[in-house]
Parts: sequence; structure tokens; C-alpha cells
Amino acid sequence: MQTQTDEKTILHLFTEIAMVEHLLRNRYDQSSPAGMSTRQFGILTHFIRNGKSEETLALLAWAFQDSDDYMAEKVASLVQKGLLTTRPGDVGDHVIVTITDQGRAAHAQALEEIRPEVEQLLEGIELEDLKTSLRVVQEIRRTLDNLPDR
Repeated sequence: MQTQTDEKTILHLFTEIAMVEHLLRNRYDQSSPAGMSTRQFGILTHFIRNGKSEETLALLAWAFQDSDDYMAEKVASLVQKGLLTTRPGDVGDHVIVTITDQGRAAHAQALEEIRPEVEQLLEGIELEDLKTSLRVVQEIRRTLDNLPDR
């Protein structure tokens, strides 16, 4: 950071990102699309976004920067709903988590339920501005992903 202005801009950017995340999470949780919390929706989104059908519990926990025990609780809640399944892995105590067809359908349903509000939120924002914002936020996230663990 070279100047005070840069520090203010950076602080303002991260504050805005945090506020948007908080407001979106609250709005989502209040309507609970497809009966899922934002955390449950995020886990299903992880599978959809990565195009994977299965992942180890440990890698899911790492991706969300959560403990294995916390992730196991969240996965168990989705298993109870029939949206994920689990099975023992081939190596040691690994647990393999698999998204089900019902999980894919619930994810699609949640997206459809929130679509009108998302369209309203983005009304008047140019697509190119959204693409630029996405590139910047993705670069910040990639940098965070590659920082050494504390």
C-alpha cells in the first residue's frame, strides 16, 4: 500500500464486500430457498461449480476453511435431507461425500427461487461492470486461497 488513499480504498472495498455478504446471507436465510441454509447451499454449490460429484470431507473442510468436525455436521444435515451421501474412503479415515441427483435438483430449485430477487438487485448494473468486479474479487480470493495457513 503506497498511500493513505490506497489504504482507505482497500479498507472500503473489504468493508463493502463484507457488508454485501452479510446482507445477502441474511436475505437468503430469511427466505430459506429449497429449505437450505446458506452454508448448505454453499456446499452444494461447491460441487456444482467444480463439476465434481464427490469430494473428501477433509477437502471440503479445507475449501471452506472449517474444521473437519464442523464440516461433518453440515454434511450430515445434507445427508439427512437426501442431498448428499457419504461412504468410507479407500485411505485411512477419509470420508467420501457425494452429491445426489436430489441435491442437484435442490440447488437448481434454490437458484430458481432467488432468481427474481437477484435480477432486481442487479437491475441497472452493466454486464461488463459485473464481469470486471468478478475478475477482481476472484483474484483476491485466489490470493487468499494460496496464502500459507496460520
